[in-house]
Amino acid sequence: MLNTILLLILCILSLFAVVWAHYRLNTHAASTRLVTRSVLIVVAAAFGWVMAFVYTASQGLTQVLIFLSAFGIVHLPAACVLQLKHWRGAPRQD
Repeated sequence: MLNTILLLILCILSLFAVVWAHYRLNTHAASTRLVTRSVLIVVAAAFGWVMAFVYTASQGLTQVLIFLSAFGIVHLPAACVLQLKHWRGAPRQD
């Protein structure tokens, strides 16, 4: 039970990274937005699938939470880099 709660918290935090990365992509990668989003989503889905179905013996809700958490973790570096660009005041790319 405690593991599921901790996994749910990780899932929520990592999904925030997904939303934040895609929100910041509008500003800092406008010209390559579609390609960048596609690559992020495909890599994240592949990593999530591997983590949820290959490396764990979990079933049900735990497996879904592992997939979503792994999906979000892939977006974390992009979200951090795009936030740093925002703080630095990098110009918009339209």
